[in-house]
Amino acid sequence: MKHLLIFLTLVAPLKLLAAPTIDSKEYKVMLSTANFSKSNEHQMVNQVFDEVAELTLSATNKPLLGTSYLSKVRQVRFYDVAQVCTLKQLGYVFRERIENDSSEVTLKYRHVDSYLSDFEDLSSQHSEAKTKLEADFSITNNGVWKVVYGHSTKVPNSRHINEIKDINKHFVGFKSAYQISDSTPLSPVSGLAVFERVYAGYKVDLGRQEAEFSLTLWYQNELAETPLVAELSFKYADKQGDFSKTVTQRAVRLFESIASQLSYADNTSMTKTQFIYQYQPSYCTQ
Repeated sequence: MKHLLIFLTLVAPLKLLAAPTIDSKEYKVMLSTANFSKSNEHQMVNQVFDEVAELTLSATNKPLLGTSYLSKVRQVRFYDVAQVCTLKQLGYVFRERIENDSSEVTLKYRHVDSYLSDFEDLSSQHSEAKTKLEADFSITNNGVWKVVYGHSTKVPNSRHINEIKDINKHFVGFKSAYQISDSTPLSPVSGLAVFERVYAGYKVDLGRQEAEFSLTLWYQNELAETPLVAELSFKYADKQGDFSKTVTQRAVRLFESIASQLSYADNTSMTKTQFIYQYQPSYCTQ
C-alpha cells in the first residue's frame, strides 16, 4: 500500500500537466462585404463598431473603449501542394504575411480536439519563434457553435517560398513527423495574394482579461474597390490559460449577441481559410 501511494503521488501531477493549455481565445463573425468599399472603408468600420458598442454594453455591462485605426496593411498568401493539397489533407495551413517588405510565416495545425491539436509538433529552431494554442469560435447561421483548436508557430522569413523545403527549414517538428521531400513544389493557394487591411483599437474589460477587437478586410489587390472577405473578431489571452467563469460568461454573451444581432453580420459567409481554398475550386482536385 505504501508503494502504491508513492506511485499515485508521483503520477497524479503528470496527468494534470498533460492537459493542453489554451492560451488565447478568438471569437469570429463574418460580415457582409456588400457594406464595404475602399472609398468609405473607415466610415463603415466606425459604423460597425458603433453598433458593436451598443451590443457590448448590453451583453457585458461594460463599455467598448477606444478608437478604430488602420493597424496593419499587408499581403497574405497561403501555400500548399497544387492538385493534391497535401497540407490541407494533413490538417495544416501554411501562411505568409508580408508587411513593410518583411516576411513572416506561420504553420498551423487545426483540429476540433484540443489534445490532438496540442500533440502536433510545431517546434522551430528559430530564436524568434512564437507558438500558441488558440481556440477559434464561430457560430453558424442556425446558431450552432463551432470550435477549432489551432496550434501554430510563426517565425520571421527570408526565404522565397516555392518548395516544402521552405517549411522544413523553419519547422523541424513538421519535417521530422511527415518527412515530405524538400523538392515538393508549393504554390499560392488558388493563385491568390490577398491585400489585407486590419482595423484595431477597440477593447472591452471582461474582468481578469481584456478582449481586443479587430476588423479584417481582404481585397484581391491594392486597386480593388470591394473586399472579398470581411471579418469581425475579438480575442483575449492568458499564457497560463487561466480564464475565469466571469470572463468566459461575458465573452459568450457578447459573442452570441454580436452573431445574432449585428446588422452587418453574415453567418452564411465562408471563413478566410475556406474562402482561399474555394476561390479556385480546381486548385484541390483530390
